[in-house]
Amino acid sequence: MKLDDFAQRQPTFLLEDFFTGPIRGWGVTIGRLGGFQNRFTIDARGLFDAEANVLTLKEDYFFDDGHSDSLSWTIHKRSETRYEGREALIDGAADGEQAGSAFRWTYARDVPAADGSKTRFGFEDWFILHDENHLSVHASLTKLGIEVATIEAFYERLK
Repeated sequence: MKLDDFAQRQPTFLLEDFFTGPIRGWGVTIGRLGGFQNRFTIDARGLFDAEANVLTLKEDYFFDDGHSDSLSWTIHKRSETRYEGREALIDGAADGEQAGSAFRWTYARDVPAADGSKTRFGFEDWFILHDENHLSVHASLTKLGIEVATIEAFYERLK
């Protein structure tokens, strides 16, 4: 996919609008050869400081094998279409770019497993806004430049 594919599509996705307040999500991880790996739920909540152009986002992932993962993002809006994010297990900064109804987010992160070990994966996340309360995500996970899994997830803003 390319961001240009979404540039004219509506509604316009703004990270700071969708991820302000409580959000619930559901998803699955599919292995490289198409095998099911796990399913998960997400509880998220965000707060946007318009003066500082900073979104603080907390995401809690709960996997069907009983383990969990928490992400605490600090995301700076650098321009109308560019974002930069930091999180404790991220290598450097995440880079985000928005166009029309889509947002592309790339980063490398140490992902905790059920046994407590951590594995570094590269992520390329595509967020696509369907309406003001519903968002789908397609993510590619890579290891040494090779895709090892994909994630399909859906978010719903709670009122």
